[in-house]
Amino acid sequence: MIKKYWAKKTAWNKFSDLIFLVLIITLLFPKGRMAVGGFINNIKAQIFNPTKLQETQFIPETDFNWTLSDIEGQKINLSTLKGKVLFINLWATWCPPCVGEMPEIQQLYDEFKDDPNIIFLMISNEKPALIHRFIERNHYSFPVLSSLSQAPASFSVSSIPTTFIVSKSGQLIVKETGAANWGGEKAKALVRELLGE
Repeated sequence: MIKKYWAKKTAWNKFSDLIFLVLIITLLFPKGRMAVGGFINNIKAQIFNPTKLQETQFIPETDFNWTLSDIEGQKINLSTLKGKVLFINLWATWCPPCVGEMPEIQQLYDEFKDDPNIIFLMISNEKPALIHRFIERNHYSFPVLSSLSQAPASFSVSSIPTTFIVSKSGQLIVKETGAANWGGEKAKALVRELLGE
């Protein structure tokens, strides 16, 4: 019966059946699910542009008191970075949309990494060793940090990835949930505009 079913199929139908079967088998394993989810979210990240908030919203002074740590264990307080454009991304290694948008974030970082007026903060609540392995394996060069204290109200989220862009004056310009096209021209133009303020 299977032979008859297979014999009736065109070459294209056989190919699509094999692809579907491979996809199903891949989804049975956690690493496979992550790879497929990351791939799908990478496509999404190339399509959906980040958008500016409609209403002006300034981050309260107290919400800049957020202690973070880089991979080497150096502590950083967000309050010391006031006066610069802040690109803050909350993410995790197990999150397919987070993984999917990272190539786009790397493109944005590559464009502006030499400008001292913008700071990239890729923040995860995971252990530094796990974060470090993930970043090395994927050849990312943007700075990654761990949160050493609870996120202040302005940066508290219920889902990841969530990305905030804060202006030099402390105004929240972007709060984007989900994968977005950070490497696209719209995001780059927005950063250039904020750097020019």
